[in-house]
Amino acid sequence: MNLPSNTCNGHSELECTAALSRDNPSCRAVLLLALAGSVLSTAGLARAQSAPDVTCHIEYATTRDGVRLATEVYLPVAPGRYPVVMQRTPYNRNGAPEDVNCANATLQTYARNGYAALNQDVRGLYRSDGIFDAMRQEANDGYDAIEWAALQPWSTGKVGTFSGSYVGLTQWQPAIQTPPSLAAISPNITASDYHDHWTYVNGAFALWFAQSWIPLTLGKETMLRQLLASGMSREQANAQVAAFTERSNRELTTSWVWQLPLKAFPEFRSIAPYYYEWLDHPNYDAYWQALDVEPRYQNVRVPTLNSGAWYDIFQVGTVRNFQGMRANGGTAEARQGSKLIMTCCGHAGTSGQVSWGTASPPITTELRFFDRYLKGISNGVERDPAVQLYVLNPPDTGTQGSGFWVHGDQYPLPGTRNTTYFFTSAGRANSSAGDGKLDPTPPWEDAAKESGKRKRRLLEELRSSIPDQFVYHPNDPVPTVGGNLCCQPLLLAAGAHDQMRVEARNDVLVYTSESLAEDMAVIGPVKVVLWAASSARDTDFTAKLVDVHLDGFAHNVLDRVVKARFREGSKSPPSLIRPFTPYEYTIELGNAGTVFKKGHRIRVEISSSNFPQFARNLNTGLDDSESVLSISALQAVLHDRHHASRLELPVATTVRIPTP
Repeated sequence: MNLPSNTCNGHSELECTAALSRDNPSCRAVLLLALAGSVLSTAGLARAQSAPDVTCHIEYATTRDGVRLATEVYLPVAPGRYPVVMQRTPYNRNGAPEDVNCANATLQTYARNGYAALNQDVRGLYRSDGIFDAMRQEANDGYDAIEWAALQPWSTGKVGTFSGSYVGLTQWQPAIQTPPSLAAISPNITASDYHDHWTYVNGAFALWFAQSWIPLTLGKETMLRQLLASGMSREQANAQVAAFTERSNRELTTSWVWQLPLKAFPEFRSIAPYYYEWLDHPNYDAYWQALDVEPRYQNVRVPTLNSGAWYDIFQVGTVRNFQGMRANGGTAEARQGSKLIMTCCGHAGTSGQVSWGTASPPITTELRFFDRYLKGISNGVERDPAVQLYVLNPPDTGTQGSGFWVHGDQYPLPGTRNTTYFFTSAGRANSSAGDGKLDPTPPWEDAAKESGKRKRRLLEELRSSIPDQFVYHPNDPVPTVGGNLCCQPLLLAAGAHDQMRVEARNDVLVYTSESLAEDMAVIGPVKVVLWAASSARDTDFTAKLVDVHLDGFAHNVLDRVVKARFREGSKSPPSLIRPFTPYEYTIELGNAGTVFKKGHRIRVEISSSNFPQFARNLNTGLDDSESVLSISALQAVLHDRHHASRLELPVATTVRIPTP
C-alpha cells in the first residue's frame, strides 16, 4: 500500500508502516486501513510492489482439521533464516473487486528490517479455505499457524504477532493456548473479554459496533465468496456487493438500528450468522467463557506490548490485558515485559471535534520490541518504562487541544489519589439549565461540622438531597454524540464532541462542579457510583464524564452504560430489580488520560440511553432481543447521606502539566 506523502505529518514510512507512530491520529487512520489490507490490484504471485529489496510469495499453512490458510510471505532478498512477525487478518481484500497479493507496506518494512513477515488470511475469508466463524476459530488456527511458521526453512523458529482490533484478538486467542514457538505479541486497540468489552457492555448490546462493523468488512467479503461459489460472474458479484454496501450506508442509521425485535433483523442471516449467536448469548455463559482472556493470563508466557487509546472502543480491554499480564503472566519475563502505551483515538480516528496535537513516537516502538525479543538485540527495551501515556490537554477556547507524554512503572501512576465529587441538587437537575451540582464536600458533612447552625444546615441538606427524576422513553432515546466508537465515522462520528444538544434534553440529568482552582491531571480508571430507582423491572442507566471549557464547549471524556439486571457485574448471573426500589450501580467508565484545566468545570450526565451506540432497553424485563413491546420508565437518582451518588476520579498528583 502506497502511503500519501503527507499522511503522517512528517513521520517516515518506517514509523508509519511499522506501527511506530500509532500515537499520531493521521497515521493511525491510515495504518488501520493498511493493516486491513491493501486494495490495490496486482496479478499472481509477484515480487512485492515498490520493494526491490523484498521478495514475496504465497504459501498455505494447513490447520489440524485440514483447512488451508493463505499466507503472504515477505522476505529479505538475502537468503537465510529470519525471526517471524505475523498478522492473521480478516481484512485483506475488504471488499476490493479483485485479488490483492503482496502489496502490504507494513510487511515490506518488516522484511527490510530482517524479518520473515507474514500476512495470513483467517479461515473462511479472502484466499483461505473454510467457513468464517468470528472469534471462535482463532485459538486453534492461530496456534497452528504459529507452529507452522516456526518450522519453515526461512524461519529461525521464533514467532511474534502484531496488529490491532480483530487482529489483536487473533493474537490473544492462540497466546492463551501457549504455543511453544511464540516469543512475543504486540496487540493493539483490542479487547480482553469479548462478552463485556466487545459485544456487550455491562449487559447492554453494543448495537452500533455490531451493525456497522459487519457490513464494513466481514459481511462484504463473505457475501462475495458466497456469490462466486454459486457460479455468479465476478462482475455480477461485485455489483451485488456494491449494492449491499450502498444500502447499508443508507439504511444503517435510519432503519437498521431501529428495527425490533433485534433477532428479526434479516440482513446478516446468511453472511454473518454469528451476529445472531451473540444475541442468543446475552449472559456470560460457556460461549463467552471459552473466549475470555482475563482468566488465562498465566497461560501467556511471553512479553506483550499492549497499545491502546483513550477514545478507542476497546480501551478497557487494553488496560486490563496489561494489568493482567503484569500481575499474572506465566513467566517472570512475561510479567516484567508487559508494557502499556496509550495515545489518543484508536478506532475513533480523527472524527472528533477536538484535536489533540501530534505526538512523537513512544519510547518502546514495536520494531524495538521485536528486535529485543525475537532477535535478542540488547537495546534496553526491558528497561523502558512499563507505562507510556499520551495525556490529552484540552483547549480553553476553540477545539485545538494538545498532549504530552508521561511515564511510569505501574498503572495507575504512583502518587495517584482518589478524588470524590458528590451529586447534589434541589430535585431539578434536568438538563444543563438545571440545578445539579458536583460537590467535593457533601452537605451532610457540613451539617455535622457546623453544629451551632445545625437546623439551617439540616434544611440545606434536605434541599440538596431531593431526588432527581426523569422519564425514559425507549422510542425517544438520547442520541449518541461522539465517544469510543467503531466503525463508520461518516455515519456516526466518534471522539470528543460538544454535548450541548444532549444536555438540553429533559431526560438527561446534569451535575456540574465549580470552576477548578488549578489544573488537575486525571489519569486512571474513572467510576460513577449511582443510587437509582426505576418504575421498571429492568432498565439501563448511562453515565458520561464531560469537560466544560471556558467558552462553554463541553466535550465528552468517557461514557458507559449498565443494564439494571447486570448491576452485580457482567460476569454475575443477571437478576431483575424491584420497581421503585433504590439500588446501587457502580458504573466503571473506563480509563481517562486527560487534564481538567484551571477554570474548567467537571460535569457528569446521567440518563438511560445512548443510542445507537447501545441497543435500547425496552424496560419490560423481557428479553430485549426478542421483544417489540416497550414501556416508558420513571427514573429517580438519589443523592442523600444514605444514597451518596458520586463521581470518583483518579488524580495523578505527581504529574507536571506543561504550560502553553
